[in-house]
Amino acid sequence: MTAPTPTDARIVRTTCPYCAVQCTFDLHIERGLPVKAAPTKECPVAHGTVCKKGLAALNDLRHPERLQEPLLCKNGQLVPVGWPEALAYVREALTPLLATRPDAVGVYGSGSLTNEKTYLLGKFARVALKTANIDYNGRYCMASASAALNRTVGYDRGLGFPLADMGSSDLILLVGANIAETLPPIMQYLKAAKDRGGIIYAIDPRATTTARVAGQHLAPRVGTDGVLALGLLHLMKLWGKIRPTAPAHGMTGVLAQVDDYPPARVAHECGIPEADLILLARRYADAVKPLILTGRGAEQHAHGTDTVQAWLNLSYLTGHFGKPGGGYGTLTGQGNGQGGREHGQKNDQLPGARSLNDPRHRAEMAAFWGVAAADLPLPGHSAQNLLNACGQHGPGGIEALIVLGSNPVVSAAGAGQITENLKALKHLIVIDFLPSETAQIATLVLPGSMWCEEEGTTTNLEGRVQRRRKAITAPGAAREDWRILCDLAAAVGRPQGFTYATFRELQDEFFRSTRGGKADYSGLSAERLDRATAQWPIRSAEGPDTPHAYAPTHPTADGLATLHVPVFPLPAPPRQLMLTTGRLGNQYQSGTQTRRNAALKAENTAQIHPDTARDHGLRPGDHVILRTPHGTATLPVTISPAIRPDTVFLPFHWPETANLLTDPYTLDPHSNMPAFKGTAVTLLPAHSTVRVPIRTGLGGEVAAT
Repeated sequence: MTAPTPTDARIVRTTCPYCAVQCTFDLHIERGLPVKAAPTKECPVAHGTVCKKGLAALNDLRHPERLQEPLLCKNGQLVPVGWPEALAYVREALTPLLATRPDAVGVYGSGSLTNEKTYLLGKFARVALKTANIDYNGRYCMASASAALNRTVGYDRGLGFPLADMGSSDLILLVGANIAETLPPIMQYLKAAKDRGGIIYAIDPRATTTARVAGQHLAPRVGTDGVLALGLLHLMKLWGKIRPTAPAHGMTGVLAQVDDYPPARVAHECGIPEADLILLARRYADAVKPLILTGRGAEQHAHGTDTVQAWLNLSYLTGHFGKPGGGYGTLTGQGNGQGGREHGQKNDQLPGARSLNDPRHRAEMAAFWGVAAADLPLPGHSAQNLLNACGQHGPGGIEALIVLGSNPVVSAAGAGQITENLKALKHLIVIDFLPSETAQIATLVLPGSMWCEEEGTTTNLEGRVQRRRKAITAPGAAREDWRILCDLAAAVGRPQGFTYATFRELQDEFFRSTRGGKADYSGLSAERLDRATAQWPIRSAEGPDTPHAYAPTHPTADGLATLHVPVFPLPAPPRQLMLTTGRLGNQYQSGTQTRRNAALKAENTAQIHPDTARDHGLRPGDHVILRTPHGTATLPVTISPAIRPDTVFLPFHWPETANLLTDPYTLDPHSNMPAFKGTAVTLLPAHSTVRVPIRTGLGGEVAAT
C-alpha cells in the first residue's frame, strides 16, 4: 500500500462525541489522521463555539491504550486473538443459552450510540437473540423526565422548541442544571435572554459556575426541588394565576394538593428563606415567557419523575407549556441521549418511540422485521435491575451480558455490588474502543469504532437530527460497531436481517422503521441532512420538520394532557448530611475517554462547606472516609462556601468513589431511575498525612449535574 502523502489533506464536517448540544466542527485530515478540529459558524446550535472536551477529542483517537484487536480471557488474563477465535467464543458461549433460556442473555447499550446503532442494537436483542433483557445507560440520565413527559403529554422530546427560543424568555429557572460546565455552548442563549432583561435563576444546593453567571441563586436542600414547585403553584393559585395551557385531565387533584404547601412549609422543607421563595413566585407570576429547565440534579432521585411532574404541572397550569420562549424542557446530557431513548434500546420500546406493550406497535414492527408479533419479547429488566440480576442463578437471572459503549463498573448505582455481579457472569462481552473498567473484567473484548470512524446520525437535546460523517478508518483490526453486531448475529446462527451490504442500507432501514411512530424520522435521508438539520417528527421527504413539538393538541388518546399528583418522601432530619453526585467541567460520564486525556485535567475530591469541615476537624486536602448504607469511599476534601452545609458533593467520573455510595435497589417507581442523589452520608476523618493541592471557592472547580 502506498503511504499517504500531504496531498491527501481534506476536511470532513462531523459532530462532537460528547454532550447533547452536538456541536459540529470540521476535521482537517492529513496522512489519514485528523490534525485539527475547527468549530463551524454554520453549526445551527453552537454557532462556532465548542467546549474544552470537544477541542481535546482528537487526543483520544490514537491513544496508546486504543483497542485494536479482540481480547479473550485465558487463564485469568485478557490476551489478543483474531476475529475468528473471538466469534467462535461468542458462538460457543451464547448458542446453548439462546436455545434454552434466551432471557439469560442481556444486552446493555448507551446514550452515546448513533441512532442507527441504537436501532440495530434493539433489533439484534429482540430478533437475533430473542431476549427480553435489553436496556441502556440512559436509564441513569433522562429516564425520569422522559417518564413524566410521556405520561403527561404522550411525547418525549427533551426540548420541544429550538434553543434560540431561550433568548426571548424573560425568566429562566435552571433546576439542578449546571449548564456552564456540562453544556457550555448553551450559555450564549442565557446571555441573549439576560441582554434582553431576562432574569435567570440557578436552583441548586451548590453555587455553581452557572449560578454565578445567572446572577440569581436559590439553594434548596437536596431532593426538595419538587416541593419548591408545589410551593410556587400554591402561590399561583392564591394569586389567581391559574390559566391552563389547554383543558387537561387531573387538574382538580393537582390544584387541591397544593393547598397543603403554603410558603412557610415549603421554605422550611426546602431550607430556604421564605422571602426568597415569595420573590421567585412574584417573578414567575409576572413573567410573560417563563421557562423551566430541569437537569439531573432534579431528576436523579427515587422520586425524580414526581419532581419533574411538579414542574410540568406548574408550567401547564399557568399557561406556558408549549409556548415559544416559555414552558418546560429537560436538558438531555449524553451525546445522543435524545435519539438513544427513542429507537429501541430501552427495555419497553420499539423504533420511533413505539411501546413494546402496545399490540398495534408490536404488530407494526414485527411486520417490518418479518417476524411474528408473538415472537417479539415483552419488556424485560430495566438497566439497574438488569445489572442487579447479573450473575444470579434461577428465574430472571442473567448469565451472559453484551455491553456496547458503556461502563457500568463506574456509572451504575451501587457500583461495588454491580462489579461483583459482572464478575460472576459466565460471559461478559464488551464492545468498546478503550479499556474501560468494565472491559477490564470482561471475558471477551471486541474493538469497536470511535465517533469519526463511522457514519450515522445523532439527535441533540432539542430533537435536531444531524449527520455524523466518517473521516478516518478504525485502526488495526477494530471494526465499526454496526458491523460487529451483524457479526454477532451471524456467530449465533441468526444472520437473517443482519446482512447489510453497506451502512446506507442500514440507515435507510432505520429511517423507514420510524414511520408512523411518535419519533418519526421517515422523511429523512443522508441527502436531506446534507442540506440542513431537522427537528423531529419529520414525516415525509418533502414535508417540514417540527421545531415546536409541544403545542396542543397532544399525541394522546384524546389529544389532552394528563396531569398527575406528585408524591414526595418526608424531608431528611435537620443537619443530616446528604450526598449528591455530578459532573466536572473537564470530565464526561464514566471518564473512559476524559480521564485519559492529558488536556482535560480534573481532581476527584469531596466538596463540603466550611462549617461541615469544622464540625469534622477537616482542612483542605485532608482525606475523609464517606460512608452510606451501600458502601465506603475515601477522598481528599475541597472546602468551599459554595455548597450547603448539609450537602456533600462527589464527582462520578472515577471508579471506586461516588457510585460505591449510591443505592442500587431503591428505584423511581415510574422511570426505574436509581437514587443517585439524596443518600444520607457520614464523614470520618481518615487522618491521612497525604496532602494534595486543592482550590477552594467557585473557581470552576466542580459541576452540579
